[in-house]
Amino acid sequence: MIARRGSVRRAADAAGGGQVLRPVSRWPARQGGSAARFLEAFGWVLAYRQHLPEWTRTMAVAKTVQSVLKTHGLSRTIPAAVRAELIAHAPLAAPVADFQARLLEHVDREAAKLPEGVTWLAASDIIESVFGHYKSFAARSPLKEVGRLVLLIPAFLSDLSAPVIHDALASVRTLDVEQWVEQHLRTSMLARRRRALRPDIKTA
Repeated sequence: MIARRGSVRRAADAAGGGQVLRPVSRWPARQGGSAARFLEAFGWVLAYRQHLPEWTRTMAVAKTVQSVLKTHGLSRTIPAAVRAELIAHAPLAAPVADFQARLLEHVDREAAKLPEGVTWLAASDIIESVFGHYKSFAARSPLKEVGRLVLLIPAFLSDLSAPVIHDALASVRTLDVEQWVEQHLRTSMLARRRRALRPDIKTA
């Protein structure tokens, strides 16, 4: 399958690279073999040729809205920012304009739910990135669990410096951390393992 994809890609490149969507009938005669191989794999796409411009503009509109929301978050002022960015796509065909109108209506409705001056995350990218950092750091531990190391997550969101670290150590006591762990986290896997193997020994 990989080899076939490679041959199709080479055929497409030989047929004109970025101009591969031009009518196959216009390809030079010397590229007839390339055209045949291309049509064997992608001939079914030709039936949708007339819809491709519309679908391309629809995807561009969706990606523009997505980009604004990911970059600036969701707030009362974001609908205006989205509309300003979408001006670049005008004019739009009727189906694309209808899609854009429904998309903007949804953004308006969600933004109206927020208080003035408040900005919420509009995508999970940051959350996924934070937990990715956590998983990477926690991988050093032989026991895979969400334990005390979860308290490191705020550090992934901060620019750590000597003053910041000093303030953190000065404002939070070890006792406070221990109490939080006891209240919010279950007994660690290591403590449970010790308890199971040496029931006569008390574990934290």
